[in-house]
Amino acid sequence: MANNNEIAPSISDASVNVAELIADDYVIVCDTNVYLGLYRFSPDYANFALDCLREIQEHIMLPYTVKIEYNKHHHSLFKRRQDKIENSIEDTMKLIEKQQNSLKNSCATLITRQFPGAHEFQDEIDEKYNELKTMLTDYFQERSVLTLIQDSWTNDVVKTFVERLVDSNQIMQDLTRDMIYSICEDGEKRYKKQVPPGHKDGKTKDGIRKYSDLILWKEIIQFAKEKQKNIIFVTDDVKPDWWNIENDKYELLPQLVQEFAKDTKIRESANDGVAGPSMKIVPFVSSDFYEAISNSMNVPKSDVVEQALKITDKDYIDMIEYQAFDSIYDDLKYSGFQYVDESALTYVGSEGIEEWEIDKHEFSSFRMVERDDDQIIYELIYHVEMSSNSCDYWGKDDDTKEIIVSPSYKHGVMGQITISVVRTVDMLMDFEDSSDFDSSEIVSGDFEETSYESCFVDEDDDVPDAYTTCPDCTREINTENDGGNGFCVECAPNH
Repeated sequence: MANNNEIAPSISDASVNVAELIADDYVIVCDTNVYLGLYRFSPDYANFALDCLREIQEHIMLPYTVKIEYNKHHHSLFKRRQDKIENSIEDTMKLIEKQQNSLKNSCATLITRQFPGAHEFQDEIDEKYNELKTMLTDYFQERSVLTLIQDSWTNDVVKTFVERLVDSNQIMQDLTRDMIYSICEDGEKRYKKQVPPGHKDGKTKDGIRKYSDLILWKEIIQFAKEKQKNIIFVTDDVKPDWWNIENDKYELLPQLVQEFAKDTKIRESANDGVAGPSMKIVPFVSSDFYEAISNSMNVPKSDVVEQALKITDKDYIDMIEYQAFDSIYDDLKYSGFQYVDESALTYVGSEGIEEWEIDKHEFSSFRMVERDDDQIIYELIYHVEMSSNSCDYWGKDDDTKEIIVSPSYKHGVMGQITISVVRTVDMLMDFEDSSDFDSSEIVSGDFEETSYESCFVDEDDDVPDAYTTCPDCTREINTENDGGNGFCVECAPNH
């Protein structure tokens, strides 16, 4: 018997012994996204994941709502998967050739301008890109992508797997229409209070669809209570209305764990005066689940799969942290007072602030904000030091009509910015390292003044070569702070 005190029941933990949990009569329930996710994996990883699921197939229960959702989407995903794998080498080769031609066109400009060695440089470019094309061809040949397509995926093997669950009667009783309407009514109240799960869907979905997560959750609870079964729950919906995510660890929300325990407990009034125990739930994201099965039930992993399991969010952030900041550099440079409180600065000239100079930036931390299907949103935080100048408007030159401004005031600020990065995970390329992201933007910034230097000396300091005194502020005037009308530069605009 497994010692449940040895595991953290709310953490997705690849070291959990799934075989022992199954021996303790745990039932496995997978969310729709787990089955649909198989279509998005590389052939190597998809076959490994299927091997894991087949190993524990007789212990899986299929929620009725999962069956309905799966049937809606599996056909289009299967077709998309086949097309994408078959076109992967062609599409990637086209991308390489496009970049090659673009760079050669740039070299043609150098040749036209008779830069020395430009022809040789262009030849070297061709040589390197030809090497890259050879690497790409070898990559696909080594992984036998075409063989995998012909042998394993000539038919929809995931659909076959799900149909076997249904044929074996490993499917939960569907909820009545009245029960679903009741859950939706309850969901409307829960979502207003942001009670998980599913309240994040309330903003993006409509009708009954926005309550699909809650309906699934209630279906699992009902099954666990009626059958008095502990549950292994696997889902790749990693939005914050299911999980807390910290340091690449996924923790099922405590509210959900408590609700599961409370609602699966058999009360005395329903059991001849004897209270039953609460059922337990052990959650996983699919990558942890497959690794846990592999470790505890000896399902072999290929080297590519081992590589895939080791890639974490942190690995990805390590690759893009400089690129992400570079992508918003100009936005920050010309942001003016968008992230700096003007009122908190000592003094800003009437002409406003010039562009910011990014003197120093350092990556601080990140968090995964949301995952929706194959799209992940991260927030990256940076500590930043910036400086800029401002000046006062003094008027126009009588002869040239050019604007005359004062010498610059120097401003230094320090704070942090948060950059949102949207990443699409393409697992069809065998989890190769990727530093790509779809978009990035600054979502917040907060800076405080750390230094200020006026272009004029303080009024209490001696003014060298002073030849008069400003009648307004009594500051001494010299050639550098002469406003030109008998007043200092700060008082001159008032006259």
